[in-house]
Amino acid sequence: IWGITDDASSTWWQSQAPYMRYYVGPDDPHFDEVFGPLAEMATRLEPVEPPRAIYHRSDFRPDSELKRTLLGDANFLDMSINDSDGRFIGILRLVKPAMPESLLARLGRGDMGLFERMERVREPARRQAAILFADLEASGIHSRRLSSRGYFRLIGDITDLIDSAVVDRTGIVGKHAGDGGSALFLTGDFNGSDSAAARAAIETAREIQAGAAELDSENEIRVNVGLHWGSTLMVGQVATRGRLEVTALGDQMNECARIEAVAATGSILASKELIERLEPEAAEAVGVDIEEVSYVPLAEIEGAEGKAVRDAGTIPVAWI
Repeated sequence: IWGITDDASSTWWQSQAPYMRYYVGPDDPHFDEVFGPLAEMATRLEPVEPPRAIYHRSDFRPDSELKRTLLGDANFLDMSINDSDGRFIGILRLVKPAMPESLLARLGRGDMGLFERMERVREPARRQAAILFADLEASGIHSRRLSSRGYFRLIGDITDLIDSAVVDRTGIVGKHAGDGGSALFLTGDFNGSDSAAARAAIETAREIQAGAAELDSENEIRVNVGLHWGSTLMVGQVATRGRLEVTALGDQMNECARIEAVAATGSILASKELIERLEPEAAEAVGVDIEEVSYVPLAEIEGAEGKAVRDAGTIPVAWI
């Protein structure tokens, strides 16, 4: 259950078991229950009266549930609790992740709703979702025009803009690659509603578009956004020692990236498959007249070439 490492288990036994023996001796009827398979070893321990408070640390195995729950290893502070007559009642245990306070503070910026949505897709499965890809236009020009520090700050601002817009509309932040990002809006997070997921994606794209224009008063900042619908995506959590993220695999992910690559001048280009997921009320809310939308195959848009034409050239899209 605990999943602590062998070294941590040995250290814990050496430091804590003598205190346990102080309260529970071999003649105690609960001795075997307390020490379990280590009862015989415990009989050879010299009891030690514990201090009022005891600090110890546990290091967990990489596959331990507690390591996942506590975001790493843990520090423990055990404090003896006595009644008004001084009789021992039990132990109050305080547990704190062993990571530095500065790192905990940064993690505290995270959104609990997002973490809960990520946890719900821990196991990979087929899921439906609206897909969003966003990317800074003319990033090469901006990188040359701005100082390295200034360009780094710009990318940080764009990343924060994309993530905030996604999280505020019940999306899941996807991978960031350089000066862009991606997101998923799972129908399962919208009570199974395709329309609500599509609407959230469009509203997020609009917020990214508007927010980008306000990032730099001296340089025109534009972010292009591509929107698509994924009906057969394999979505799941990827958790390694170096990262924790939700990823999605499927042809529609690749197609959405191509749609975004064709969008230009800070525009939002959405597939017919996503737009027609909108119910009338949702369409009205985002200002899209479903009956009057005019679509064009991606390959026919000026600037579409190479991978965009090869992978998604026949997909009908529209500017919204």
